[in-house]
Amino acid sequence: MPEHQKITVLVVDDEQIIRDLCGHALKEYRVLQAGSLQQALGLYQEEQIDLVLTDVMMPGGSGIELLKQVKSIDPGAAVIVMTGFGDKDIILNALKEDADDFINKPLQLLQLRTAVQKVLGKKALKEEIATLKRLDSLKGSFLSLISHKLRTPLTSLSLGLEELQRYAAQFAPEAACQERLKSMQEDLQFLSRLVTSLLRFNQVMTQAGSCYACSCDLGELVRTAATTAAQTANRPAVSLEISADSVAGFKCDCERLQFAIQQVIDNAFKFTDDGGRVTVALAQQQNGLLIEVQDTGCGISPEEMPKLFERFYQVDPDATGQVPGFGLGLFCAREIVRQHGGTIAISSQPGQGTTVSITLKIAEE
Repeated sequence: MPEHQKITVLVVDDEQIIRDLCGHALKEYRVLQAGSLQQALGLYQEEQIDLVLTDVMMPGGSGIELLKQVKSIDPGAAVIVMTGFGDKDIILNALKEDADDFINKPLQLLQLRTAVQKVLGKKALKEEIATLKRLDSLKGSFLSLISHKLRTPLTSLSLGLEELQRYAAQFAPEAACQERLKSMQEDLQFLSRLVTSLLRFNQVMTQAGSCYACSCDLGELVRTAATTAAQTANRPAVSLEISADSVAGFKCDCERLQFAIQQVIDNAFKFTDDGGRVTVALAQQQNGLLIEVQDTGCGISPEEMPKLFERFYQVDPDATGQVPGFGLGLFCAREIVRQHGGTIAISSQPGQGTTVSITLKIAEE
């Protein structure tokens, strides 16, 4: 490998023999040497340094001071402190300044190489995690931006369509025209639900804080989620049965928990044929609360069960590729339920319907 492509290690020690020893032990790396604090800082600012290996006692300042200044320049910098002293204060000060590891003098070459490899590995992992977080943040910002940008034209289209429907009722009452307008209204509502799904997905992925911010009647919340899902599905040929007694004073994030339950009920309607039934029940148990959503739909194959909670995965029993939605409903539902300290499970057999069970704990005062 060319020298400029190698990982660079800066060895800082006032003894030439120690610096040479480290250079010999770390010959697979590009090793730079400094004999003082000032020289080390100069090299650190001039070169791309991947790891600093520094002694504690040096001319012009200590290794702890070097550690502090390097971390102030780059909080993610990797620094190993070499010391021949067993002073607890030195170790505590180094830990306070976020030293990545320690090596005792006299140096053991195997220990030195192992420590360097370990710290470089940790640094690479931290950088990878930081990159993933940045990508997640960018993805979240993109989803939020797109969703909000779509809200305005969708609202405008909805208002315009309402005016068009009123006009058509007076001047174009033909059945074909009315059917076309109805189809346009359904498509617009579908787009609006997709935008809401994207916004909620972004909220689930980024929102922090307590999930017990408000108190509600869980029975009323479940009933509202079920009736809203039935209205949204617009499937009058699929019956809905609700059994949910009042559970007053339940602490949760009411809006988000209702959204999670509604996603599960939406799926039940989506995969149940006309003449079928969706049953929603809330029951108190010894250890908490159980919400069950049962349907008499097509069921789910064993091969698909492990994938149900994956982002963007959709069950497509007829292999049409036309299943509505983004495949985010169950993913969001599980994350919201987990944030409330609960669990969600699915049991199903092809042709025998599906049961989704949500268990929730009652938050202690």
